[in-house]
Amino acid sequence: MAAAVLALATGGIIAAAGTNRQARAEAVEELSRQAAAVGRQAEDAVAAARARGDAALRDLLTEGTIRQLLASAAQIGGHDYVEIAVVRQNELVVPSASVLIPALDLSAAEYDPGTTEEFSGEVAGTPVVVVARTIDLGAPQASLVVFLAREADQLVGVTLFRAFIVALGAAVIVVAVLAGLLARRLGDRLRRVDLAARAVAAGDLSARVEDDGDDEVSHLADSFNEMAGKLEAAAARERDFLLNVGHDLRTPLTSIAGYAETLADGKIGPDEMPKVAAALQRQSKRLSRLVEDLMLLSRLEAREFSLRTEPVDVGALVSGVAEEYRPRARDADVRFTITADATTPLETDPVRISQIVSNLVENALRYTPEGGEVVVQVAPTPAGVRIDVRDTGPGIDPADLPRVFERLYVAQRYRAVRPEGSGLGLSIVHELVTAMQGTVRVESEPGAGTLVSVELPR
Repeated sequence: MAAAVLALATGGIIAAAGTNRQARAEAVEELSRQAAAVGRQAEDAVAAARARGDAALRDLLTEGTIRQLLASAAQIGGHDYVEIAVVRQNELVVPSASVLIPALDLSAAEYDPGTTEEFSGEVAGTPVVVVARTIDLGAPQASLVVFLAREADQLVGVTLFRAFIVALGAAVIVVAVLAGLLARRLGDRLRRVDLAARAVAAGDLSARVEDDGDDEVSHLADSFNEMAGKLEAAAARERDFLLNVGHDLRTPLTSIAGYAETLADGKIGPDEMPKVAAALQRQSKRLSRLVEDLMLLSRLEAREFSLRTEPVDVGALVSGVAEEYRPRARDADVRFTITADATTPLETDPVRISQIVSNLVENALRYTPEGGEVVVQVAPTPAGVRIDVRDTGPGIDPADLPRVFERLYVAQRYRAVRPEGSGLGLSIVHELVTAMQGTVRVESEPGAGTLVSVELPR
């Protein structure tokens, strides 16, 4: 509101000042024209007196003659004051009845015949605009000065300025009322956003802001609702994640606790001891892998890890890591093929690439049934290198593909196919590849297997 009033006042004052200056200039021009007309009358009178002789010229300077000139000037009209004074030896002789001339500051005036000068002053407290015209009498060091004045209050600019002040006051009132209404409405809408924000901060992630406008506040409300929706979805995913982790932790812990209790009761004979030990070892490894994956994923998501790069032959590295899984593939009766084309060495982190390949190959072997096949392939690309891991497992439903990188999502959805594993492999791969400024994508079709492609830049 203050800015609007200030802009209105500034513009109005500038416009009024400009109009006032124009009106004053027009008034001075009109007074100058009138003074010139009076001057021509006086010049005619001087010429007539000079023709009659020196005595007649001296009579021209008498008070009676001056009154006649004033009477003639008054007939012209358009001014509030008209006075005539005589200049003798550069000294102005002011008539005794003069009202205007004593009110003027004439210290800097120059009475050159035929010239017009402008003055300002006050008569009885009223500002006046004055024009003085000097008339040559033809006598040595003697001349007449005609003073014409108009009251400044009568100028159009002053009247307009006063009208503007009144209009400005009315405008200020209107603007103040409108601004108050707008501020109240804006305040109510912002208060709803504030209440919703406080509700979200207190834990109510379902809080939303209702605003059907189309301005900045509405955009703010839409952004807030979008943020609250994402927070609510993230919180739901966290709850599901904790529940799933709890389930995955509980299963091996229950198994270990059961075997430990049986051992403590002495119910396991020597012949069964190797079998129990193998089960305990398997469950311990599963538990250890889950905890390690959770810790690694936590560090990855918090970016609390480093990349130590060096020139790496990616093809040779991937082949070496994948070869470690050949015995496991053989035991599972899964054909295992590794193809590594020649690639240009990349400046990358070999440890992180090993983690990526290990997770992808382990996932592929876990979901591939007996008699199936897992293929690991490395190929150069114009931008770097691509690592493909393909299996002939059950595949992933197209509706699940957008969420395959969510923690535990695939493991929970397809636990009936392969109950083993932490379910965090693809999440870890996604975080590692993203940190290395690469891309990872999954292509799958139910019953036809899955392809995971990782592309790393040079």
